[in-house]
Amino acid sequence: MIYHRFKQRILFPLLMLPVMLGIGSVSAQDTVVDTSIIDRANALAGEAIAAAAEAQRQINQLSDEADELIQEYSEVAKIVDGLEVYNAGYRKTIAEQERRIAEYNQSIEDAAALQRQVPPLMERMMVALEQFVDLDLPFLLDERQARLSLIRDTFSDSSVNVAEKFRLVLAAYQQEINYGRVMQHYTDTLDIGGVERDVDILRVGRIALLYQTSDQTETGVWDKNSNQWVTLEDSYRRPVANAIRMAQDLATTEILELPIHAPE
Repeated sequence: MIYHRFKQRILFPLLMLPVMLGIGSVSAQDTVVDTSIIDRANALAGEAIAAAAEAQRQINQLSDEADELIQEYSEVAKIVDGLEVYNAGYRKTIAEQERRIAEYNQSIEDAAALQRQVPPLMERMMVALEQFVDLDLPFLLDERQARLSLIRDTFSDSSVNVAEKFRLVLAAYQQEINYGRVMQHYTDTLDIGGVERDVDILRVGRIALLYQTSDQTETGVWDKNSNQWVTLEDSYRRPVANAIRMAQDLATTEILELPIHAPE
């Protein structure tokens, strides 16, 4: 071992020293050797080994921490990549929402301007409709005028919004349009020759308005030129009676001869 070789190198010169000095031989048992340097060297070697082991441990620990950081970085990088794709999609969505918001804001501005124009428009429409009913054939006058009066009342009612008022005006126009598309029968009371009589009223769209007494003894038509009822000759009694039955769905549709004013 190194220790024994080192010891022999120290002892041999010491044993030869008395011979060289002429003193005589000296035994190894009579010589005292200082081994503190060896102990110190061993201690330093042990400290170096311990320091190297501690350094290696720290290196291993730092290597493990570095591996963990690299793994964590890889996972975070994947999350960041996913978030970038996610955010890119949301940026498109946000851009589309911003575009729609701009459109809605513009619509709100346009609606505010339109709302200011609607009341005058409704007033003009109502005036025209009231004049039209006054000049039209006098059928269902009570019903039609009551509808217009109801709409007029809503104009001054603050609890009814503008949209509902406008809807009522349009509905009245639609109803008046529908009157011109159908043949209708209803009963009424007319002053005929100064006598109140129950009659059947026949309306053929807006081209003819006729009446016939319940006993079919008298038939008449509304004259647009004179704005009054005019009695028809007896030849119209059966055609008008048949037309009334067709309006009541009591007879099949057929061609009728009725007094129709020429269009103007």
